[in-house]
Amino acid sequence: MTTADEINYWLKGTRGQVRIECIEIKHPSFTKNYRFTRNAMQGIRAKNEVGYWLDYEYLPIDIRASRSASDLEQGFTIGIGDVGEVMPKEIDRLRNGQYPNIRPTVNYRVYLSDDLTKPSMSVLDLEITDNQPQKRGAVFVCKARDLNKLATGIVYTLKDFPSLRGLL
Repeated sequence: MTTADEINYWLKGTRGQVRIECIEIKHPSFTKNYRFTRNAMQGIRAKNEVGYWLDYEYLPIDIRASRSASDLEQGFTIGIGDVGEVMPKEIDRLRNGQYPNIRPTVNYRVYLSDDLTKPSMSVLDLEITDNQPQKRGAVFVCKARDLNKLATGIVYTLKDFPSLRGLL
């Protein structure tokens, strides 16, 4: 979701204004929701979309938006730095817990450094679809849930509807 603040940043942003990118990783089996910021070394405290203050800690993260715009699916590839022994334990808790079939989700938020009271852009409830553990950290792909796997409507072909030939 892009807001007017995000558009104004790109069109009229001031020199001192910085985009602060944040992710939130959550799952019902995790002991807590993990919140990281990519480019605020001291961490930040910012409000989410419904007005709750959230604390984000700094962690080296590489966030790349999906390149496919033809299918309108929102997604990211995220490379996350060393999270120590915490995340492997959380993954074990996920696999052996009460909800092993539910995928972890990611919320991506961007704040402007001069206004942390609301995100300037947010993409919420992306599912982690692919996880590649690395020696120091992990790379994972997250994308919007597949809500409509079935085709809807009617495909109009000349074979089935020969009267369409006159419209071509």
